[in-house]
Amino acid sequence: MTMDLADLAAELGIRRALYRYCRGVDRGDAAMIASAYHDDADENHGAFHGTGREFAEHLVPLMDKAPENSGHHVTNVLIDRQGEEANVEAYFIAFHAQDDGGRAFMTGRYLDRFACRGGEWKIVRREVVIDSDSPATRSMDLSAYPRGGRREADPSHGWIK
Repeated sequence: MTMDLADLAAELGIRRALYRYCRGVDRGDAAMIASAYHDDADENHGAFHGTGREFAEHLVPLMDKAPENSGHHVTNVLIDRQGEEANVEAYFIAFHAQDDGGRAFMTGRYLDRFACRGGEWKIVRREVVIDSDSPATRSMDLSAYPRGGRREADPSHGWIK
């Protein structure tokens, strides 16, 4: 598979948006979280459904209640670009501080639809899939998140070509 300059620019722009999102969540910066999304983006994050900006404004106060900072890390990123749009599957590892001093650990994927508008690659639609979690997440309600599976049973089936 060959990549041209447009592919490289798209990949860099998409990765930078993913990294801004993670840093914004971990540092409690709603503006940085929102900067990863186009204004009309559709965010599906468990029980939360709204725009990226609404999600940022919803999430930061919740994260501020935690006794310590969280850690969100993006690992494997697969990008299927079609012109000025792209399907992106980004694996994440997240650690969330718990009131008892422990850490809730989970892995999953962001299934994102990105678009390049005005020269900027940003999220236009996101669905969060949980692949695994630790016993400490039992205090968190994860029932609204789709769970990962294998082959056709996975929410990402057919997402990346």
